[in-house]
Amino acid sequence: MRALRRTWNRLLGTLFGRRREAELARELEAHIQMQAEDNQRLGMAPAAARRAAVLKFGGVEAAKESCREQRGLPQLDLLLRDLRYGLRQLRRSAGLTVVVVLTLALGIGANTAVFSAMNAVLLRYLPLPEPRRLVYLNSTVQYGSQTGDGDSSLTEYLFEQLRTQRRVFADLVAFAPLGSDKVGVRYGKEPEEAFVDMVSGDFFSGLGVRSALGRQFTLEDEHSHAHLAVLSDIWWKRRLGGDPAVIGRPLYIKGVPFTIAGVAAAGFTGVEHGRVSEIWIPLQSDPYLKPWGTAAQGSESLYGSALSWWCLKTMGRLAPGVSEKQALAELGPVFQRAALAGVGELGPKQERARLYFTSARGIDGLRDDFERPLRVLAVMVGLVLAIACANVAMLLLARSAARQRELSLRMALGGSRARLFRQLFTESMLLVLGGGALGWLFGLWATRALAAWTRLSVSLAPDRSVLIFTAAVSLLTALVFGLAPWRSVVRAPIGLALQASAATAFQDRAKLRSGQLVVALQVALCLALLVGAGLLLQTLRNLEAIDLGIRTPGLLVFGLAPQQRVRSDAGAVRFYQALIARLRILPGVEAATLMQHRVGTGWSWNASARLDGAKDGHLPMRWNAVGADYFRVLGTPVLHGRDFTEADAAASPKVVIVDQVFAERYLPAVDPLGHQVAVPWAKTSPYVIVGVAANSKYTGVRDDNRKPTAYFPYEQVGGLETMNVELRTAGKPAALLPAVRRLMAGFAPELPLLQPMTQEEQFGQSFSLERVMARLSVFFALLAALLVATGLYGTLAYKVSRRTAEVGVRMALGAQRRQVLWLVLRGSLAVSLAGALIGLPLAAAGARLLRATLYGVAPGDPWSFAAALAGLALVAVAASLIPARRAASVDPMAALRCD
Repeated sequence: MRALRRTWNRLLGTLFGRRREAELARELEAHIQMQAEDNQRLGMAPAAARRAAVLKFGGVEAAKESCREQRGLPQLDLLLRDLRYGLRQLRRSAGLTVVVVLTLALGIGANTAVFSAMNAVLLRYLPLPEPRRLVYLNSTVQYGSQTGDGDSSLTEYLFEQLRTQRRVFADLVAFAPLGSDKVGVRYGKEPEEAFVDMVSGDFFSGLGVRSALGRQFTLEDEHSHAHLAVLSDIWWKRRLGGDPAVIGRPLYIKGVPFTIAGVAAAGFTGVEHGRVSEIWIPLQSDPYLKPWGTAAQGSESLYGSALSWWCLKTMGRLAPGVSEKQALAELGPVFQRAALAGVGELGPKQERARLYFTSARGIDGLRDDFERPLRVLAVMVGLVLAIACANVAMLLLARSAARQRELSLRMALGGSRARLFRQLFTESMLLVLGGGALGWLFGLWATRALAAWTRLSVSLAPDRSVLIFTAAVSLLTALVFGLAPWRSVVRAPIGLALQASAATAFQDRAKLRSGQLVVALQVALCLALLVGAGLLLQTLRNLEAIDLGIRTPGLLVFGLAPQQRVRSDAGAVRFYQALIARLRILPGVEAATLMQHRVGTGWSWNASARLDGAKDGHLPMRWNAVGADYFRVLGTPVLHGRDFTEADAAASPKVVIVDQVFAERYLPAVDPLGHQVAVPWAKTSPYVIVGVAANSKYTGVRDDNRKPTAYFPYEQVGGLETMNVELRTAGKPAALLPAVRRLMAGFAPELPLLQPMTQEEQFGQSFSLERVMARLSVFFALLAALLVATGLYGTLAYKVSRRTAEVGVRMALGAQRRQVLWLVLRGSLAVSLAGALIGLPLAAAGARLLRATLYGVAPGDPWSFAAALAGLALVAVAASLIPARRAASVDPMAALRCD
């Protein structure tokens, strides 16, 4: 019965379908005949009148396509015909095609670039075997001394205890940078700087990294602290030209000779968070080769104080079948016993250390800094893509309306809705393919620019995930573009499509209102982007104009480690004194000084002090060790007392200079001069305050200047390692670098300058992310404004072209040009006003999301909102003026003759 019913329904459908086709064909022929007779009355020849009537209804293309549909061609042939037909249609409207492709390229390219950055920083796994089983080990609390990236540091003793847990870890490796930044290395006679990591003996084998040349480290190399080095493939090719004969040759690291043992596989750049490792050495016990560049004379030792110095980073590969939850449950007791070794009993209010894992996905050390800005940028480019898609959809809807007769005629001649959808989807897909390909190229360029602006050492190059993302966005866009015109085509009555008057054939209030709604939403999204860009731009201006407490123009800074033969604080002092004496007489140098910790790097040295006259026994403070004339060279005023001099030597009375916050918080309403400050490294005698300096930025531009800071003469601190030289120059600081390098070539040719740059550049790096966000947000906001202007212009131009006859009637009845001008402008401004009203709460919500990123400006800053509204009004007027002037300049007689 079901088969019979299906056959009967199919037969009825065929009969009535053929009858409907015949009726539509007769109706079409009647319309063509009537139009041909009208054309003959206008003086046209019969053949020309007939041809014009057929072309009026799109009969040629419609008849051709209808005939092709009726032939029942194979699907591949139909696809090829669709492609050729779509290309012809796009070529006929070349201007619209170019606009659509460029619009899509900008939207897709911007999203590709930002997603590529998100993928590298937040989503991408390390390029290692089975990366999903790799985890970083972290502790909630560190007892004793801690150096490194906060909770990611463990002690060497903890590492040794955990690496024995073979039921949990298939492998557990440890690593730590040899310096907080690059360190001096030398191959041959030319010194330079490089990122060097010290690692456990099973580092490469545990991670599954092969050797491209030579051999890797072993556990024996770790236990014997062998002076061997493995090079990265990048550094080997860049610095040594890829010479395979380097195996067995000497390489000097911080002046200590090492032997090159091998080269790591291409593509492996370490597991350090946010930087590319260039050289690896085994864990060392030499006091001059401590992790994080810790001073040789300091109390910290990787092995001697293994129970209390939290400095090693660790990464484990979970055993097969072991989940993170199971691993933490089994490791918990072992971890707590090892963490408390040498600490004793904890007080009732002291927190116990707990172990936890973080995934090896993304860049863990950069996630806190980059996650929020990248998500903000992702929202921005998503809004830009939404505006672009809405724009293109309106353009294609207008184009499909202009082709309504052709498409309706094809349906009248028997074309199916599925066939029409496939044709329109093919044309949309061709547009999106062009926009996606161009957008991919734009995304590659934008990704490189983003990497350069953020100064990330990790690769942001798009990978397979980014390509899939771009393809998915393009496919979704094509579906939307193919569906939007198709719905309007199939819903239009065929008899209406065959009407003779083009001026009134498609006047649909619902369509006009939906188009106005789309434009209003575009305006709302654009307003939110403009407000966000204004707030971020104001933040950047505030950061650039902030008072640092330091006169940075004219300052050149570079790091320098003492020569290897210098093995004492006294020898280091003599080395730096001789260097400063030579630098001070260098042409162009006005003054020179030293600082142990470079300001503007994003972190600081911290300690607890005891102060006579203060109620509290342990007072937190920042501190730095500096040279003579420090405040005069940096341009920081000494408000009370004196600056450091050459007389403040190691054997002289110990002195200290504090800043205003220190004096006001710890010694209020008293003269701070003469008070004594006791610090942990000075066991015998305290330091006497001899001056109060003005507040100045320490960690970076966003430093709030509310943390007490003390400055000590570097000769009286001890534990000297790498120092930073500050030169006050008469001209441009960067122009002095060649002279400094020549001086160092004669004074200490084996030592490289570490991170030479101007002090302005150093502080500029502390808000480089804010600079990138401001630049990109302004670019995206301007792009959105351009797209909105294009959308407004296209919508108005289309409406004006459809209302040409109406405008002619109005002007023939006495309407003035200014009235016609206002008629067009009024509609555009009304839509823009509605969009602004929708966009204001959206912009306010977006501004609140930016609160953590802003500096010196409130999320509800009225000037930013006013500037965004003014810019939006300017865009609306500029986009509407050309169509409005075109409507006002219509010739009434020509308009009345318009069909």
